[in-house]
Amino acid sequence: MKMIRMLFSLAALLFLQAAPLTAQIPASELPSPGKDTGLDGKYDPENGIAQLIRDKSAEAARSKIFEDEHVLVFMPLPEEEVVAPGHVLVVPKRLGARNVLDLKPDELRDLMVAVQKAGMAQRKGLGATGFRVSQNNGLSASQTVYHSHFHVVPFFGDGPPGTPPPRRKLAPEEYDSIAAKLKAAWPK
Repeated sequence: MKMIRMLFSLAALLFLQAAPLTAQIPASELPSPGKDTGLDGKYDPENGIAQLIRDKSAEAARSKIFEDEHVLVFMPLPEEEVVAPGHVLVVPKRLGARNVLDLKPDELRDLMVAVQKAGMAQRKGLGATGFRVSQNNGLSASQTVYHSHFHVVPFFGDGPPGTPPPRRKLAPEEYDSIAAKLKAAWPK
């Protein structure tokens, strides 16, 4: 019986990893395939991440977990569904990097250090028992915002291995609580 459960869990995990991200994104929100949705194209300085980098409002600060001159780490905005509570995006602050191929070696190093620190903060601040790092390049690989970014998604060991909780919106109090815990646990 235990072997059957383990095989079922493995099959579920493989199915979830094989399912394209586009199946999770409403068709109305997907960009049209074209020249600017591949690995080459013009950078759109009005994309959502670029807007957040420039935004100095209190509402934007609410989502920002860490920021220095090169990197910004933020939680998806409160009105968006999250993959898991504590899910963060790690982005270069330089505008113009559409995907990982556009990053300079020093930028990539700074981003990976922040990715590691995000995992540490999720572990220490939220009690995560694991985390997943993902990064998509081009529409065919499920990239929908053309500013290079890494997703760091915490897991809490409350389901079959590799299975995130259902996507959901966080209540304002829960969002603020999670952000405060991640900020407090951010490694120096």
